[in-house]
Amino acid sequence: MTQMNIALRDARDADMDYVNAYAAWEGMDAIPSTEGVTVAVNEDDVPIGFVRVWVDPKTNQAYVNPIVLYKPWRGFGIGRMMMDDVHERFGSVRLVSRGVSIPFYRALGYKDIDWELIAPEIAGDCDGCEMREECTPQPMEYLR
Repeated sequence: MTQMNIALRDARDADMDYVNAYAAWEGMDAIPSTEGVTVAVNEDDVPIGFVRVWVDPKTNQAYVNPIVLYKPWRGFGIGRMMMDDVHERFGSVRLVSRGVSIPFYRALGYKDIDWELIAPEIAGDCDGCEMREECTPQPMEYLR
């Protein structure tokens, strides 16, 4: 993979089998719709990852929930490209990082925040999750 032609675009219904397969491989629930979902696609327009942004209607705060990149495509800057796109479109962004991903988010400029700053709709994903102890989730925020 010396040269990659990766593009970002809004998810389409036809992409959802890929999106949900990638989410399942990471132990996540299915993504219910294309709403707020951007896919990273290879030169054949096949999704290789996705990011979903949910905007809290009460506060207008944007949340990444989740970002997933198919494992063979990791390490090539595609995750950063997806997050840079989110930052350009939304500015201030919050998320709950899995423990193993914290260094990635810190490298992007995210800071740790308190759980109280996370919308219940997002924090609820971690409440009662059987993987919580293994995952060691950390709320984080990016401020433009």
